[in-house]
Amino acid sequence: MRNSQLIRFTVAAAFLLTATTVSARTASAEFLENGFGAKSAGLGNAYGVVVSDPSALYWNPAGLAQIYTEKRITQTIETPKSTDKPAGDDEEFNKLLEDQNASGSKESKTVEITERGFQAQVNTSAGYLSNGRLTYFGAVGMTALGGGIAAGVGGTRVQGIQTYDATGASTGSTAMNSYAGYIGYGWGSGPVRLGISGFGVREDLVGGAVNGGGVNVGAQVVVLPPLLSVAADIKNLAAIQSRTGSGFKEMGKLDTLFSFSMQIQAPPPNSNFKLILGFTANLDKPEGDGVRLNMGVAYGFNKYMYAMLGLNGSKPALGLGVNIGKTFQMAVSANRDVLGREFQYFGELNFAF
Repeated sequence: MRNSQLIRFTVAAAFLLTATTVSARTASAEFLENGFGAKSAGLGNAYGVVVSDPSALYWNPAGLAQIYTEKRITQTIETPKSTDKPAGDDEEFNKLLEDQNASGSKESKTVEITERGFQAQVNTSAGYLSNGRLTYFGAVGMTALGGGIAAGVGGTRVQGIQTYDATGASTGSTAMNSYAGYIGYGWGSGPVRLGISGFGVREDLVGGAVNGGGVNVGAQVVVLPPLLSVAADIKNLAAIQSRTGSGFKEMGKLDTLFSFSMQIQAPPPNSNFKLILGFTANLDKPEGDGVRLNMGVAYGFNKYMYAMLGLNGSKPALGLGVNIGKTFQMAVSANRDVLGREFQYFGELNFAF
């Protein structure tokens, strides 16, 4: 059985690493274009349906509703003794129940109740991208207000940008930075989870800056637990930006992105195998950027370690993750850049208390 599972995983790997599709750019800041985090990169950015930590601020704020602990409590309750309906008319049966309840005849039953408890999580990630770019993200989330709330910051740094004066002479090199701050809330009831997050963004440019903000909204739905779940989210909704420089100021709009993802989990005894399919569409540039395919495969070797393969547009990815209970999670991954020339590397840690 184990060999057959490894063969299927190898076949999936070969497919993901050789398939290609149209790639799309999104917003100006790097973290608004492609996101961040090792798990999302390893799964080809097909992540909105599975995210359940503070990084949901970006990927799908509905995932914040999963920040909680579960406690199973056993209770003993007393109920009226059950009585099988005797042969005869209903009046005879009803009279029997009345007599039994009047006499206080009861029996004890043991029931198991699941309660949600408080949890706090800390998520942090960093990435080394092509052309010397760095990306980072950090967030804190906790159970609150009947769901989950979180706040975080992220950004990118581009190093070694050559600058020149009006005569064309080199003035050395400088670094450009982008920053974003997030705050969000997620709420769930039954199989449905909903969420919203807001963000502000600033990007430092040579001789100017970009400032802006917007909203992310999302939903997660467990269709057939635990085999099938779906999710959808909209990033940079109603997002605007203002660019200023030497003697000018202009207003613009951040590209709005729509993402859909679906998680299919194999039934027992192969439930350690998950397939995630999805796509990302640029709603502001449907002709130029088109639709980007997102695909991921996760295979659990045991309860502590799992492997990831992904495809984000034309960028194949692979990764490895470690779980120590629900307290500590770690992941590392790598993918190709848009041009397929360089590898990009990511690391991520998540702590739960």
